[in-house]
Amino acid sequence: MRILLVKMSSMGDIFHTFPAISDIKKKFPDAEIDWVVEDSFKEIVAWHPGVNKVIPIQLRLWAKERSKKNWQEFKRWRQALRTQNYDYIIDAQGLLKSATVARCAKGHGIDGYDKHSAREPITHWFYKRRHNIDKDQHAVQRTRQLVGKALGYTPSKKLNFGINQNFTHIEENPRKLVFIIGTSWVTKLWATSEWQALGKIALDAGYSIEIIWGSQEEQAIADNIISACPQATRPEQRLSITRIAEKLVEAVGVIGLDTGFSHLAGALETPTIALYGATSPVKVGLIGEHTRNLQLQEPLDCMPCHKRHCKWLPENSHETPQCMSGIKAEVVWQALQEKLSAHALNDSNQH
Repeated sequence: MRILLVKMSSMGDIFHTFPAISDIKKKFPDAEIDWVVEDSFKEIVAWHPGVNKVIPIQLRLWAKERSKKNWQEFKRWRQALRTQNYDYIIDAQGLLKSATVARCAKGHGIDGYDKHSAREPITHWFYKRRHNIDKDQHAVQRTRQLVGKALGYTPSKKLNFGINQNFTHIEENPRKLVFIIGTSWVTKLWATSEWQALGKIALDAGYSIEIIWGSQEEQAIADNIISACPQATRPEQRLSITRIAEKLVEAVGVIGLDTGFSHLAGALETPTIALYGATSPVKVGLIGEHTRNLQLQEPLDCMPCHKRHCKWLPENSHETPQCMSGIKAEVVWQALQEKLSAHALNDSNQH
């Protein structure tokens, strides 16, 4: 059985799809699964041993720079895709762009969400088989159920991201914490003063801290934290996704924001606390017993706004919104200690 899965982005969405791949291989060990993904994320998809072939696409580039050259590149990509005939083509993204890409493949029709379930309802016209999947549940479960209905099975309760075996060469450091300080929206950032306070608590408790950054702005935040916590460190250069994954496996615990690397830490089963304010963790937060999505203890009426700019702050402000600044370092530390204790207990029971 040959299956084509279309889920092109984003980083967190890709991690959320891994359990569905594990489900397929558990039910159909001989299934060959190809996956269409944005070129920038091909490194991640290749981590899952259940993926037979990674098919990178540069759709973002082609859509942004519409030229004859890019049109020719897309046509060559489509021609190469159509050399393979698929038993199942599954659009696991539910967007117009993903449905269009799925239509480029050759096979026995496309499976996807019905008009009540898809993120963009128009996509149901592209599918031969449409499946009703409850929208009021986590994205991981929605994808697992879609794939299960397409292939005719019911997913088990057990969640398996399936990528840990790539990092068995990394030894856990029981006194190391990783801070993931960056995210794509200003409204999702945590106050630097709280990062500093958390760093001081962790260092006083005998932990080491490494701060992951990915842009000049994030590097500046990291340096501000280190100015108050001189024993904390950060990488000198921006790291590859694989190198970051190795650091997340090495850490005994991770504190992050609503960003792809927090989802990666969760997928790698490192105890992880993720902080949420402007966005909701209900449908796309971290999932699993080793994770916790932490919000303001008394939520504001405007939460979650899902906005890149806080209406209570001046335009172009870089201040931290109240929904995030109200989360205090002591509360985050307590949540982390609870997860670390549960993790240690689980490890001792397994041994």
